[in-house]
Amino acid sequence: MENSLINTLQMHFALLQNQPLTGGIVAKNLRITDNGSGELSLYGDFTITLKVLDLTTNGAPYLNSLMTFTQQVISNKLRGGGYKSGIRFFKYNAAKRAFDFHKNQTYSIRYNFNFKVDVQQISMLGQLRGNDFVLAVVDNIGYQFTDQYGRRNNSAGLTNGTGGPAIVSYDYWQKNKYVGVHEFFHTLSLPDIEDNGKKSRLMYHLGDNIGKEVSDTEKGDMMQYILGEINNMTKNNYSNISLNTVNRLRTFLNDSTNGFKYNKAKFR
Repeated sequence: MENSLINTLQMHFALLQNQPLTGGIVAKNLRITDNGSGELSLYGDFTITLKVLDLTTNGAPYLNSLMTFTQQVISNKLRGGGYKSGIRFFKYNAAKRAFDFHKNQTYSIRYNFNFKVDVQQISMLGQLRGNDFVLAVVDNIGYQFTDQYGRRNNSAGLTNGTGGPAIVSYDYWQKNKYVGVHEFFHTLSLPDIEDNGKKSRLMYHLGDNIGKEVSDTEKGDMMQYILGEINNMTKNNYSNISLNTVNRLRTFLNDSTNGFKYNKAKFR
C-alpha cells in the first residue's frame, strides 16, 4: 500500500514537471532607472497569452483569422510603452535597487516594455490554468444595457472584471474584428467609453461602433495593470497572481442575467 502511494505521488510530480509554464502575464529582465527628479523608467520583456475557447454550436470557421488579427492589434497597441504621472509609492533607492518602505514619493513613470503576444485556441477547460487570460466565443449574448443617453443597447461582448474572463459573440466579432481586442483590453483594466465625441476610440461601445484608437492615458493604465505593482520591478522575473480562471469562467457563463447562448457540451 505504501509503495503504491509513493509510486502514485512520483507519477503525479513527473506529470507536473513536464507541464509547460503558463500564465496570462510573464515578465523577465525587469529593471528600473531613476532620473533623480521624480521620474522612473521601467524596462522588461513581457509575454501575454490569451487563450480562445470556441463554445459556438455550429463552429467558427473564421476564428483563426480573427485570432491572428487580434494578436496583431494587441501587439501594435501595446508597442511603444506608456506614461503615467501622479503615482504615489515608496521612495526608490537606486543604489540598493529596492523601495524604502519608510518613505513616500510621487512619481511619473515611463514604461519601456517589450511585448510578445500569443493568442492561441484551446478546446477544453483542462487547457486553462489559474492565471490564464481567456476569451470564450459564444453564439449570442442576450444581455442589454442602458447607456448614459437612456438608450438600450445589445452587447457584443462582456468581461467579468479586470483579469477576465471575457466573452464575445461570434457574429458580432465577424462584423467588427476589433471586438476581441476591445474585450481583452477590459481584462487589462480599461473601462468602456460612451462619449459620442469619442467614437474613434477602441473602448467606445455604443451600438455597433468600436473604433481603433487607444489614448496615451489608456496605455499607461494598461501598463500599470500588466506590471501588477511597481514593487515587482525589483524582481528579475514576474508572473501575475492566480486569477482562478476556470471557476470564474464557469460562474460567468452560468449567470442567467448575461443571456449567453452556447454549446454546453463543449464546456467540459
